[in-house]
Amino acid sequence: MINYNPETVSTDYDISDKLYFEELSGERVIDICELEQAEGIVVSVGGQIAQNLSAKFSKYDEFFGKTGLKILGTHGSRINMAEDRSKFSSLLDQLGIKQPEWAALTDKNKALQFARDVNYPVLVRPSYVLSGAAMRVSYDENTLRDTLDLAAAVSKEYPVVITKFFTGVREVECDGVCDRENVFIGAIVEHIENAGIHSGDATMSIPSFTISENVINTIKNYTKQIALALKIQGPFNIQYLVKDDDVFVIECNLRSSRSMPYVSKSRGINILRIAAEVIMGNKIPEKLLNMPYGNFVSIKAPMFSFMRLDKADYILGVEMASTGEVACIGDNFSDALIKALEATEQYIPLHGGNVLISVGGEELKQQIIPIAKKLKELGFTIFATEDTADALRKNGIYSLKLYKIHEYGKEPNIIGCLQNGAIDMVINIPLPTTVEEKFKKILEDEYQIRRMAVDYNIPVIINIELAKALVDAIEIVRKKDISIKSLNEYHNTLREVYW
Repeated sequence: MINYNPETVSTDYDISDKLYFEELSGERVIDICELEQAEGIVVSVGGQIAQNLSAKFSKYDEFFGKTGLKILGTHGSRINMAEDRSKFSSLLDQLGIKQPEWAALTDKNKALQFARDVNYPVLVRPSYVLSGAAMRVSYDENTLRDTLDLAAAVSKEYPVVITKFFTGVREVECDGVCDRENVFIGAIVEHIENAGIHSGDATMSIPSFTISENVINTIKNYTKQIALALKIQGPFNIQYLVKDDDVFVIECNLRSSRSMPYVSKSRGINILRIAAEVIMGNKIPEKLLNMPYGNFVSIKAPMFSFMRLDKADYILGVEMASTGEVACIGDNFSDALIKALEATEQYIPLHGGNVLISVGGEELKQQIIPIAKKLKELGFTIFATEDTADALRKNGIYSLKLYKIHEYGKEPNIIGCLQNGAIDMVINIPLPTTVEEKFKKILEDEYQIRRMAVDYNIPVIINIELAKALVDAIEIVRKKDISIKSLNEYHNTLREVYW
């Protein structure tokens, strides 16, 4: 989309001119290619818009023959096979590669029956959408009905796929390049948060840090099978779920992903340079195919703009909310994690302070106990909301109880503590999205805590896995100072061998 700004657009152009004020169309691209006498077009680095237009370009290519518009790299029909959720799921079935149970949406009643058969929660996934738009996890029939209506409206031309949504599982993704014969895997990237957070919002680690070597080998094998079956000629990104030792495929994008610069910097390889060579018909250099990882860890952390968005809720899900990201390299996982979080302007209290803990639901309260114990051991003072404080007390952890925001007037209250700078960090783990009436006041209180913390620039951790990783990291970096090195110092060893 090219936005109209009257201060920057020359008045020589007619305001009605579609070139400047409408979303880029296939017809307009054809006009540009004819003007430039282009021999071909690359759609694998143009984001979702380019992917959406690839089907049109393929039709033009077939219609005009040799004089038509040629897509360089992966053919448009293969892009469609990956983007169309139903076609891609069928391909995985043919390859014998596991995926969550799925069904193409043709009728709302059948979709509701499918959700009952596989047991909630389920994930609704439209085709050809950017950043998980209209993608939702539904925990009950009412929310599923609303989600199906939204998904059908957003992606009218393509089937909507509904899949079983796994909870408490790991998410892993793989960026790479294929030349139709060889597959270069840039990195196996593991999310710190469990599955359910969009990859653009997730905190990621290279190399992976919890999955086994057998699982890594399975992911590599699946990646090669999928890339060769789709006849990829260029960059790609494949996302996986890991449940125990089973690996399931989520999706495959036949384009450069937002994590590819992160992978390139982490590995010391310009992956897009390799992809460009492959798109033009060259092969992947053989020496890259088994290149080892460096002796360091790289962590990517998301950046958000909630402070600039009035009333926006700092809560993450399968639809992307981040507006940027940073990556930092460290000698170990903890070193890199602290650097990455602080680079996103979350100033972590490494040497003690006051931590507010508020957790929704009994299951999450039990999971927060070991984290709270370690915070106590590290010398932090714990503040907690009433129910969380009771759960901590039952497990021998003393905390100072704060009254909730809706109990304004009772002291000590969360509002005053946040406003007066008495809280150095907030750990707020919310319940999954629900519309049940009995949870509405709880959800509103939790939202107010997150919102006030954002407004007062207090670090907010809203994920249990990230909270655990952070507390472990605080303990480790206290024993050894955070290292400061240049990127070249980390990459020099690999460069001596490969470049």
